[in-house]
Amino acid sequence: MIVQAGENISVEVYFDPADREQGWDDEIRFRIHESGPRDMRLFEADETSFLLTIEQAEQLAAALQKAAAEARSLPRSVYPGVPSADW
Repeated sequence: MIVQAGENISVEVYFDPADREQGWDDEIRFRIHESGPRDMRLFEADETSFLLTIEQAEQLAAALQKAAAEARSLPRSVYPGVPSADW
């Protein structure tokens, strides 16, 4: 799955059996690709990737779900330190 995270950054997560190596448990690919002008980039390379274990991938998925649920539960009109009529 590829998720576009802004105009120039995409995040891709996938499983490919070719990433499996004997003696290693990491096999879920997490890839960040960035395009656009070099002087505007966050990352030095066009693409950075690393492998996660199944357990790490599940922890990452759970952390993303938790953060999304927390953000969804708080009205967008609420900002730290700014009084809101919603409260």
